[in-house]
Amino acid sequence: MSADDAFSEPFGPEYVGPAPEACPNCPCHTRRVCDGFQWQWLRSERPTYSDGTPYEEPCPCEQVAAEPVDRTVLIELDGILRAVPAQYHRSGLLAGRLVTERVFSAESAVLGECPVPVPMGLYRPKTETDPRLIVIDSAGETWVMGFAAQHSLQSYRITGWSLAAGA
Repeated sequence: MSADDAFSEPFGPEYVGPAPEACPNCPCHTRRVCDGFQWQWLRSERPTYSDGTPYEEPCPCEQVAAEPVDRTVLIELDGILRAVPAQYHRSGLLAGRLVTERVFSAESAVLGECPVPVPMGLYRPKTETDPRLIVIDSAGETWVMGFAAQHSLQSYRITGWSLAAGA
C-alpha cells in the first residue's frame, strides 16, 4: 500500500462514542451515575430540557437512596450468635456502611463503661481482612465488624452484648 492509496475511515470523519445508558428509574441521570449513588451524583451535572431550561425537579433515585435499607446481620460475640437489626446507608454521612441497633456494651480506658448501649458500624472487607471479623447480612453481602464506637463525642471500644438493650 502506497501513501497515495485512499483509505476509507469506517467511522466517518469523527468518531463519536456510544451514548451512555439512561437510568431506568429517573430522567435526570445515566445508569452509571445512579448505580454509583452519592459519589456519582455529587460529580454529575444536572440535565437540562431541550430548550436549555435546567431540570429542577428532585431526582427520584436520590430520594429513594436517602432512606436507609433495613437488614439483619448475624454477629457472634463471646460465643453468642445473634441476629441484629441493622440499616444499610446508600447516601449521606454513613454512605456505604451498615449500622446496627444499639445492642452492644462498650468501654473506654479513660471513662470506663459506656452508660448506654452503642451501635456497631460495619464496613466492606478488604483482601487482608481477618476472616474471623467478616459477617454476612440478610442481603448476602459481607461486612467487617467495627469495634470503635462513640457516645457524647467520647470514643469507646465495643466489648460485648449489652444487658441493658435486652440483647
